[in-house]
Amino acid sequence: MKIFFPFLVLLLLSFGLCSANVYPWTDLNGRTLQAKFLQASGTAVTIEVNGQPFDIPINTLSQESKALATLLQAQQKKPTMKQYDWTDTSGRTIKAGFVKATLKSITLDVNGNQTTLPLSMFNDASQALAEKLGGQAMSTQAQVPQPSSTTNSSPKIDLSGKLDLSIVYPWSNQKGQVVEGTFIELSKESLKIATSAGRREIAILLGSLSQESLALAKKLKALSLAEAKKLLVLTKRRKSMKVPTLQETDLEAEHSLTNTKGQTVKAKFIESNDKEVSLLLGGRSNAIELPWNTFSDESVGILEALRRLRAQVDARKPKFVPGKKNSLSSYSSGKYKGYHAIIEEEGFIVAVRRSGSGLEVFRNVGEKSSSSLGYARIAVSFGTYYRDKSDPDPKRHRTRSRGIKSFNTYRDPSMEPQLLELSGTYTNGGTFEYNIELKKTGVSLWSKMKDPSGEKWPSYHRINIGVRGVVANAINMTMPQINTAVGNGTFEFHSLGGKATKVPMNMKWTDVRKKMKINTSNLQSFSVYGKPYDPFKATITSASIKGMRLDMDKAYAKTFPLQGVSYEYRSVEERNRKQIPKRNALKIILSSE
Repeated sequence: MKIFFPFLVLLLLSFGLCSANVYPWTDLNGRTLQAKFLQASGTAVTIEVNGQPFDIPINTLSQESKALATLLQAQQKKPTMKQYDWTDTSGRTIKAGFVKATLKSITLDVNGNQTTLPLSMFNDASQALAEKLGGQAMSTQAQVPQPSSTTNSSPKIDLSGKLDLSIVYPWSNQKGQVVEGTFIELSKESLKIATSAGRREIAILLGSLSQESLALAKKLKALSLAEAKKLLVLTKRRKSMKVPTLQETDLEAEHSLTNTKGQTVKAKFIESNDKEVSLLLGGRSNAIELPWNTFSDESVGILEALRRLRAQVDARKPKFVPGKKNSLSSYSSGKYKGYHAIIEEEGFIVAVRRSGSGLEVFRNVGEKSSSSLGYARIAVSFGTYYRDKSDPDPKRHRTRSRGIKSFNTYRDPSMEPQLLELSGTYTNGGTFEYNIELKKTGVSLWSKMKDPSGEKWPSYHRINIGVRGVVANAINMTMPQINTAVGNGTFEFHSLGGKATKVPMNMKWTDVRKKMKINTSNLQSFSVYGKPYDPFKATITSASIKGMRLDMDKAYAKTFPLQGVSYEYRSVEERNRKQIPKRNALKIILSSE
């Protein structure tokens, strides 16, 4: 049965029957390769790759490319009937012989290959030519009811001849209606076929099939089982064979591969399954897929070695948990589990949480704890809050935070310096934009949010910074024990317009306030360094402190600085407290001591 698609003729018309014989060849997965056509047979299309002929099995190509091969092969033959010019509605013309016409279609002969096309795709002159050549046939059809059918009637199938699982066959029911498709499987209840070049699957009840189609389905099922058995034998032999030793760089290199006909081509291995191998031919941008059994034994060995190597490399790659709703994508295993973006340097690690609302800074000295990354020393997060006044008693009004409902986009985790631009929606319908710039020297953060129209409890925004405690249960430890734990650990406060003050971590807050009289509000910057942070030093500051405040939390519920401190960074003016502008970005400068 000869099959053709209007798209293909339009393609040929648009190429003007390309004098260079270079055409697009598309496989069953929609991948396209531009190559010169040489010839076609019932089993393969021969194309030219890097100046050399190479065969592509016909059953790996889409229906459009199969039809293209048939037409191009037919064009190499001498026309056997009178040729006419046929022009489509876009003004493109092709020469073809006339076979017949109906009210809806024209059947043309392109050098011995018959093709039926919609009448509507041709211009008025070509439609008039079809009516003239068709004589009274077209006007007679207007008065005769046409049989109900999914496609035009098709010739009978020779069930005793050679069958092919890749061929599009006509499948008819007991009412004579016909649908075209490739065989997928046959069960006790139904026949499943693929239509629209494999893009759609249809199940047909066995009781409705014609006897001829049922017989065809049974023969194709037997053929499918036989091929599956052959494939299983080939797969077992391939996976047990001795293969050459390769290096990881071979996955990015081109290899000389030979098919069973002795034809050789250079190609890069992409991936494979038990049926076929995906290759990228030299100088091409799209991969093609070829069955394992089309290659010589030597080339099968090379490809099998590449397949095994690819599996080993992929097994070492970290696995991801996809992002959804209010969580970003993140690593699902290993020491980065639960984090979306990582910067790892000699002395520190910066890890952005999958919540997207903040990050943590770790010492990078191979420590082991409940966290696979070690001990987090600094935590930073974006915070959006509102005053809940639902209780009539003002004394019971509470400050609450806005939760993230969803992000606008989700991308894969990364370990590269980058600017994370995170945006989305809060649970109250408000919107946010969080920006986290990750560099090898530290982090910059800026952001903004917006309440939905009519919000009765307005929100305000800030960045929270927490310097984690470095000694557990310090209140019950002796001073020698504390001194041993913190060593030369130091907090350094730099007040706005004042001098820097260094506070030892083992000095009590009561002594700090009495003896040093430092101002921990309205800071220019704040630094931590010494034994608990070695081998890095962290300085928290601003790109520009103008109009902003960096304040330490006054609620001292702790005895020593080594128990940790908290800061907040926000706009001075209340009316501007829905954003941290980029010009006032909070900066965490990290350096190795």
